[in-house]
Amino acid sequence: MNLDTFEKLQLEEVKELIKEHCVSSLGKMLINKLQPSGNYSVVRRKLEENKEARQVLENSNHIPLEGLFNINPVIDKVEKGMILEPVELIACEDFLRGCRKIKKFMIDKEFYAPTLSSYALNITECEDIEEEINFSIKNNKVSSDASKELKKIRRNIDICEGRIKEKLNKFLTSSTNKKYIQEFIISKRDDRFVVPIKSSFKNEVQGTILDTSSKGSTVFIEPASISKYSLELISLKSEESIEEYKILSYLTELIYDKIKEINLNMEIVSQYDVVFAKSKFSQNNNCI
Repeated sequence: MNLDTFEKLQLEEVKELIKEHCVSSLGKMLINKLQPSGNYSVVRRKLEENKEARQVLENSNHIPLEGLFNINPVIDKVEKGMILEPVELIACEDFLRGCRKIKKFMIDKEFYAPTLSSYALNITECEDIEEEINFSIKNNKVSSDASKELKKIRRNIDICEGRIKEKLNKFLTSSTNKKYIQEFIISKRDDRFVVPIKSSFKNEVQGTILDTSSKGSTVFIEPASISKYSLELISLKSEESIEEYKILSYLTELIYDKIKEINLNMEIVSQYDVVFAKSKFSQNNNCI
């Protein structure tokens, strides 16, 4: 068969219609690559898959393919030796949970979908990785519970920031400083605490100028009274980053150790997405 024949059969148009029933870009990418086969046994197997998928659809309220997003970009990073960010680890956790759900779902359908059900036996469950990520990552960042050291560092950060704010509140409420202050608020510049001072009084306030307003009427000064605590806070933030990196490295390594299995999982679930997309199309159009 040549491209002219494909065009006359409107193959690409049909593929676009089927792609509308996919739940992931994994399935859509696979449909883009689909070509008719001249091998009788392959065609017969594909028709049998479609028949089984139709039976699954008719006997089920829902096919659990949600969460099976394309994590190829994340896996590429792992293969290159890069450390994953919290949001990428959550994507992996969601994908692995989705694999576990579809595996259980399909194995339970062995009675009327033996061929499709058998594919699920090749899906590797990684519940230990799911649990580790779920425990260590909360709200798209490394949880304080991920390690005793991180919890200790963050507690010290809270104490240090509390002391800084206490000192700055005293500075703002001092009658001596009242005339210097442009606005009675505590703000941040380059992750350091500052107070807004009228530029005409910038030499009257002991401290470090970290920024100036666009009009030049205000300077943002870190008062000398908090400089000791600011240096301590910088040191603690550095320790926090190092500890977070260690935790993210550990979680990334867990995924790296199962990289072959995860790649195979992606291949299998993308095939499932395609099979069910085709069967939904054939069901909706009363195909035979």
